[in-house]
Amino acid sequence: MIVKGIVALLTLFGVPELLGLLFLKFNEKEKNNFILAFIIGYLFIFAICQLITVPFIYLELSLTNLVLTLVSIFGIISIISIVLNIKNIKNIWNNTIEYIKTMPKLLTLITMILIGLQIFAFVGFMHIDDDDSFYVGTATTAVQTNSLFKYSAATGEDDLENKLSRYRLGPFPIYSAVVSKLVDIHPAIISHVVLPAIFVPIVYMIYGLIGNELFKKDKKQVLIFVMLMSVINIWGNYSVRNNFSFFLLRIWQGKAVLANIILPAIILLFMKAENNDYSFKYCLLLFITILAGTFTTTMGIALPPIELMLLAIVYEISKINFKKLKENKEEKNNIKTRLKNIMKCLVCCIPSILYGLAFLII
Repeated sequence: MIVKGIVALLTLFGVPELLGLLFLKFNEKEKNNFILAFIIGYLFIFAICQLITVPFIYLELSLTNLVLTLVSIFGIISIISIVLNIKNIKNIWNNTIEYIKTMPKLLTLITMILIGLQIFAFVGFMHIDDDDSFYVGTATTAVQTNSLFKYSAATGEDDLENKLSRYRLGPFPIYSAVVSKLVDIHPAIISHVVLPAIFVPIVYMIYGLIGNELFKKDKKQVLIFVMLMSVINIWGNYSVRNNFSFFLLRIWQGKAVLANIILPAIILLFMKAENNDYSFKYCLLLFITILAGTFTTTMGIALPPIELMLLAIVYEISKINFKKLKENKEEKNNIKTRLKNIMKCLVCCIPSILYGLAFLII
């Protein structure tokens, strides 16, 4: 039981944090950002899972082989992160504690209660969703048969359903199967209890960091923003098709992860990229996030690049002064810079372009 608990902590908290800290090690401004590291870590995990899982599915390799491969990859990267960050652990800890101490206590308490209630709703109760016949069923089938999209979760047969590209190219249920295999807990429990307890805080971490960018790190304003988003989420179930409903009732499903983690993360990282002149580090993070989106569902192939390019085009065009275009040479140079920024965002969309072509071909 103790060993299982240690493995679960490493799988769900330790490894993502180490992966994120490895990325931020080379970013002087953000290297002590504990929260951003955790978010980046999960995005990186989803991206690597996509790169490894899809070939394993088409090669009809076993779930065990996939788990061993992923453990090896993430284990090596985690060790590298420990070696490179060992001297900085104390600074990360001290900065995190100092940041917590300076937060408005009442607003922090209210925010934590609101988020805690949402986590408790998942852990203490259960929503039965029809789509779980696929998401949880596929994860359970993978664990029970030690296979990857080989047998139908509905019939148990090796039929055409398992050969459809729209399932195989966005194989998020396999992530639940991998976690289940590692911690030795049934996929249904992983999906309905464990993953929500992780993903709900991640959603609000992203909102908090977006608030930091919007309100210039004003802690009071950031907490009010997170509280507002929390209230909107809690009372947002006016339709079963919106992202609030997906967040409230089925955050463990790939399309809910896309709507509530991947798409907001793109907004966050775009804001950071724009504030840092689209440096390579932030463009790389956008690239990884787009790749992570393709892992969640085949809609993750289309929506993230559309969102990123709309953000880039609208924002960059808004920075052009068309009235001064004819007279001012600097404004012409500004247009060239804006076009370069848009092209950088387009390069970040390459994963979606490639998987989109694969979807059409396979």
